[in-house]
Amino acid sequence: MSVTFTLDRTMTALQQFNRNVDASDKLVGMYRQLRGFRNLGARGRLDAQNQDLLWLPRSAVVAAISALDTYVHSVVKERLPHLFGPNKVVPESLAEQLALLMPVRNANTFRQAVPILLAQDTVGQLLKKLEDNYLQFQSFQAPDKIIEAYRLIGFDNVFEPVSDLWPGPNTTAEHLKRRLAGFVQRRNQIAHEGDLEANGQQRPMQPDYAIECREFVGSLVNRLNQVAYAA
Repeated sequence: MSVTFTLDRTMTALQQFNRNVDASDKLVGMYRQLRGFRNLGARGRLDAQNQDLLWLPRSAVVAAISALDTYVHSVVKERLPHLFGPNKVVPESLAEQLALLMPVRNANTFRQAVPILLAQDTVGQLLKKLEDNYLQFQSFQAPDKIIEAYRLIGFDNVFEPVSDLWPGPNTTAEHLKRRLAGFVQRRNQIAHEGDLEANGQQRPMQPDYAIECREFVGSLVNRLNQVAYAA
């Protein structure tokens, strides 16, 4: 199971995230509705015949993490062109990736670089090649991958400023990374392993877990957005 969202260039990254993550809310809502249709009550353990309903909150977890992934891709792609210009220093991580795209070491690699060198919008062509050869293959869900993404646009460890914006206990950068890693791990278990334990039994799932995941991801994205667009 996987959920993929496409980028809508008429919307901001945050607007698109809010639209995409709404799928998670709707899936939990469907779970509650179907419990009602089956006269199962609002809460309580489901018997074997009704365990299929739990795939709705499972899907809600997958949808929430996918919305986060799409958001990070959108922000990186939108911010990259703003990093070039007079008196601007290209972030080290981005410079390293772009250098890999133009390794002019011999006649053959020079010929490969000619279209970019001759392009009127050289930076635009480089960034398109970065998208085609690198970004589109990345999954920006796990904490280390999100850190890697934001390094491209000039943030060394984005969870540090995010933590500064997040009040309350258990909101240090390390706490936030561990919490996200847990949700991403569960997302992967659902999407790639059928959410099965090693013994073949289905892992327990509660709609409250899906709601917690969606709320955490929403709070994380709102703070990531503040950090990326603070200037």
